[in-house]
Amino acid sequence: MISGLATLWQFADANGAVSLLAIHGISRDVLWTQPWRLFTTALLHGGILHFVFNALWAMRLGVPFESRYGNRAALLFLLLITPFSVLCTVLYGNATIGLSGWGFGLGGWMLVARRYDQRLQHSVSDESMGTLVVWFALGFILSWLRVLPIDNVAHTAGGTAGALGALWTYRLEFKRSRSMGKRRKAWQRAMNAEQEVTPDPLSVALRERDLSSIRPAFDDPDSVKHTPIDLWDQWTEDLVAEGDEKNAQHTLSVAIALAPASDRALRLMRLSNLQFRSGDFASSTRTLEQVNTAQLRPEERELYAALRERSP
Repeated sequence: MISGLATLWQFADANGAVSLLAIHGISRDVLWTQPWRLFTTALLHGGILHFVFNALWAMRLGVPFESRYGNRAALLFLLLITPFSVLCTVLYGNATIGLSGWGFGLGGWMLVARRYDQRLQHSVSDESMGTLVVWFALGFILSWLRVLPIDNVAHTAGGTAGALGALWTYRLEFKRSRSMGKRRKAWQRAMNAEQEVTPDPLSVALRERDLSSIRPAFDDPDSVKHTPIDLWDQWTEDLVAEGDEKNAQHTLSVAIALAPASDRALRLMRLSNLQFRSGDFASSTRTLEQVNTAQLRPEERELYAALRERSP
């Protein structure tokens, strides 16, 4: 609304509006003593279409921005991006009018923020962003062809500042997305490498539950460090369900050797229980002594105490 009133004043009294608000025709020495011009020159426009174009982008991008971040943040964004884009134009040696530097600042912000903010994805469409990018590129072409006097410096400065501001605001989400991207690439490389490597005979025997082929692993757990621990746990469950607790002790022992120290307590207590049920009381006691009681939860402590009480 303020820009519209300033533009109407410009149409009615061009000399008065320009002499008070614009930067063109003003020397740099005077400009530094009248810094408000770095903002107010953006309130003026070169014509009705110029004003309507900027007003449409203000509504299309400014309203979702204000709705998402609040009116204070929207005002601060306007007061920072607009004079910054004008200052870049002045330093480049150009003169400028219009709010398109701020409009492209909003565009740069949305291009980045929409990747990490679902609310903005719903309120700002891909078509709107595509149109803005096309118009940004057309600005350089139309300027080069001398069809329109477009201030591409202000557009670039505003868009860059907006994108960097969004990147800083969503820096944690950006780091997480990069980390996820790296993990996906590493996973894909691992999967591709796994497809190129001949399957390990021990892993094949483990998946097929081939007891005769895998028996050497029971005597040398170091040979199975590359096999998945969950397969050994599942095999243990199958053997217990089948009543073969003797071989279940072997597979459980391998799982204990593969498991990190923090995950061994329950497996050790289960192995001790299987050894006790088979009559090997001495092994049951030795296995139970390996349990780190400091890592047990309250309900696990009760189970440990019950096992200790029945040990000879």
